[in-house]
Amino acid sequence: MTSPTRFVSTLTALAAATALFAGCASAPTVTPALQQARSNVRSAEADPAVLKYASLDAKKAADSLRRAEELSAKRESPADIDSAAYVASTQARTAMAIGRAATEEEAIKSAEADRERARADANANRANVAQNQAANAQIAAANANADANAARQQAAAANVDAAQAQAQAAALAQELADLQARQTDRGMLVTLGDVLFEFGRAEIKPAAQTSIAKLAHYLTQHPDRRVLIEGFTDSVGSDSANLTLSQRRSQAVAEALRAQGVDPTRVATRGYGEAYPVASNSSTSDRAMNRRVEVYISNDNQPVRARG
Repeated sequence: MTSPTRFVSTLTALAAATALFAGCASAPTVTPALQQARSNVRSAEADPAVLKYASLDAKKAADSLRRAEELSAKRESPADIDSAAYVASTQARTAMAIGRAATEEEAIKSAEADRERARADANANRANVAQNQAANAQIAAANANADANAARQQAAAANVDAAQAQAQAAALAQELADLQARQTDRGMLVTLGDVLFEFGRAEIKPAAQTSIAKLAHYLTQHPDRRVLIEGFTDSVGSDSANLTLSQRRSQAVAEALRAQGVDPTRVATRGYGEAYPVASNSSTSDRAMNRRVEVYISNDNQPVRARG
C-alpha cells in the first residue's frame, strides 16, 4: 500500500514536470533574423541623431519589430517571422542613415553660417580701408579665410555626395546579391525555382515569402524599374494545363509583390507552359529546373522586352 507521503511526492513531481513541459511548449520561436532586428532597432533607438531627426522612422521600425515579436510569441513559421524582422531591420537602418545624413547636413549649414559671418567681417573691414594699411591687411586675411572656408565646405559637400552615392551603390549590390540576380540583355534576371509552389499548384508557399519580401523591397526602393514575370512548367501534363498553371503562377507572384507595396502598373505577367526549357525533361532534377518563375527587372523606366 502506497503511503500518503509518497503519493504527495509523486503528485508534486508530476506537477513540476507538467509545468516544465508547458513552459517548453510555449517558448517563442526566435530566429537569427529576429535577433538581428532586435539589435538594429535598439541601435536606432539609442542613436541621438535618430531621436533628433528620424524619430518617426524609428517608431516604424519598433512597430515592425513588435509585429515580428508577436509572430514569434505565437510560434508562427520562421519564414513569417523573418519577413517581419527583415522589414524592422531595414527600417531601423534607414532611420540611422537619415540621422547621419541630417547631422552632416547640419554641419554643412553651420560651416556656411561661419562663412557668411567671416564675409560680413571682411566687408566691415573694407569700410575702414581708408584708415590705415593695417586695416587693408586684415581685410585680405579675412578674405583668404572666407575662401578657405568655402573650399572646405565644397570639399565637405563633395564628401557627403560621394558617401551617399557609395552607400546607395553598396545597398544596390547587396540587394542584387541577396536575390542572386544576374544581368541579361533583357534586364536583371531573378529566377525563383519550384520551391515557391507545391506540385501542380499556384499558391505561394509560406517558406518562399522571404524571397518575395526581398524582391518587393528592392522594387519599392527602385520605383522607376519595370517588371516582367514569366512562369514555366515541366513537360508533365497537357499543354493547355501547363500553360494555365504557368500563367497562374506568374500572376501569384505579381499579386504577392502588390501585397507588399509594389505598384501593379509596373508589373506585367506571362505564362509559357513547358516552352523555353532550361534543361531536358528526362529526369526529376531536370524537370525541377524547368518548373520556375523568372522575374525580369528593367535597367531603366521602360518595359522589359518580350521574348522574341
